[in-house]
Amino acid sequence: MMLLEQYSVIQLITDRYQDRGVSIGAIGIILEVYGDEAYEVEFSREDGTTIAWFAVHQNDVKPYSEPSLDTVSQQVPNPSLSI
Repeated sequence: MMLLEQYSVIQLITDRYQDRGVSIGAIGIILEVYGDEAYEVEFSREDGTTIAWFAVHQNDVKPYSEPSLDTVSQQVPNPSLSI
Protein backbone atom coordinates (compact mmCIF):
# COMPACT_ATOMS: atom_id res chain seq x y z
CA MET A 1 0.00 0.00 0.00
CA MET A 2 1.23 3.50 -0.76
CA LEU A 3 2.12 5.82 2.07
CA LEU A 4 -0.39 8.64 2.42
CA GLU A 5 0.58 12.17 3.39
CA GLN A 6 -0.46 14.37 6.29
CA TYR A 7 -3.83 16.07 5.63
CA SER A 8 -4.88 13.44 3.08
CA VAL A 9 -8.59 12.62 3.11
CA ILE A 10 -9.15 8.92 3.72
CA GLN A 11 -11.99 6.41 3.93
CA LEU A 12 -12.16 3.68 6.57
CA ILE A 13 -12.30 0.18 5.04
CA THR A 14 -12.81 -1.87 8.21
CA ASP A 15 -15.44 -2.13 10.92
CA ARG A 16 -12.91 -2.71 13.72
CA TYR A 17 -13.43 0.83 15.13
CA GLN A 18 -17.22 0.78 15.58
CA ASP A 19 -16.73 0.94 19.35
CA ARG A 20 -15.18 4.38 18.78
CA GLY A 21 -18.16 5.70 16.83
CA VAL A 22 -16.96 5.18 13.27
CA SER A 23 -17.81 2.39 10.90
CA ILE A 24 -16.73 1.18 7.51
CA GLY A 25 -16.97 3.97 4.93
CA ALA A 26 -16.31 6.80 7.43
CA ILE A 27 -14.35 9.73 6.00
CA GLY A 28 -11.44 11.24 7.94
CA ILE A 29 -8.31 13.33 7.59
CA ILE A 30 -4.77 12.26 8.43
CA LEU A 31 -3.34 14.53 11.12
CA GLU A 32 -0.06 12.70 11.66
CA VAL A 33 1.90 9.99 9.84
CA TYR A 34 3.65 7.41 12.06
CA GLY A 35 6.41 5.95 9.93
CA ASP A 36 5.10 3.54 7.34
CA GLU A 37 2.61 1.72 9.55
CA ALA A 38 -0.04 4.05 11.01
CA TYR A 39 -1.85 7.36 10.79
CA GLU A 40 -3.48 9.59 13.40
CA VAL A 41 -6.90 10.32 11.90
CA GLU A 42 -9.73 12.65 12.83
CA PHE A 43 -13.21 11.55 11.79
CA SER A 44 -15.80 14.36 11.67
CA ARG A 45 -19.45 14.94 10.95
CA GLU A 46 -20.50 17.02 7.95
CA ASP A 47 -20.84 20.08 10.21
CA GLY A 48 -17.18 19.71 11.25
CA THR A 49 -17.69 18.40 14.78
CA THR A 50 -15.32 15.60 15.71
CA ILE A 51 -16.70 12.06 16.04
CA ALA A 52 -13.39 10.44 16.99
CA TRP A 53 -9.64 10.92 16.80
CA PHE A 54 -7.27 7.97 17.00
CA ALA A 55 -4.46 6.04 15.29
CA VAL A 56 -5.31 3.54 12.56
CA HIS A 57 -3.13 1.01 10.75
CA GLN A 58 -2.37 2.00 7.15
CA ASN A 59 -4.20 -1.12 5.92
CA ASP A 60 -7.43 0.08 7.59
CA VAL A 61 -7.86 3.07 5.26
CA LYS A 62 -7.73 4.03 1.61
CA PRO A 63 -7.47 7.40 -0.14
CA TYR A 64 -10.91 8.99 -0.46
CA SER A 65 -12.10 10.16 -3.83
CA GLU A 66 -15.38 11.99 -4.18
CA PRO A 67 -17.80 10.50 -6.65
CA SER A 68 -17.62 12.40 -9.92
CA LEU A 69 -20.70 14.08 -11.33
CA ASP A 70 -20.73 11.48 -14.11
CA THR A 71 -20.88 8.64 -11.56
CA VAL A 72 -23.64 10.36 -9.57
CA SER A 73 -25.69 11.15 -12.67
CA GLN A 74 -25.50 7.49 -13.74
CA GLN A 75 -26.96 6.44 -10.37
CA VAL A 76 -29.87 8.93 -10.44
CA PRO A 77 -32.76 7.96 -12.72
CA ASN A 78 -33.59 10.52 -15.36
CA PRO A 79 -37.37 11.22 -15.17
CA SER A 80 -37.40 12.49 -18.75
CA LEU A 81 -36.56 8.96 -19.93
CA SER A 82 -39.70 7.47 -18.35
CA ILE A 83 -42.34 6.27 -20.75
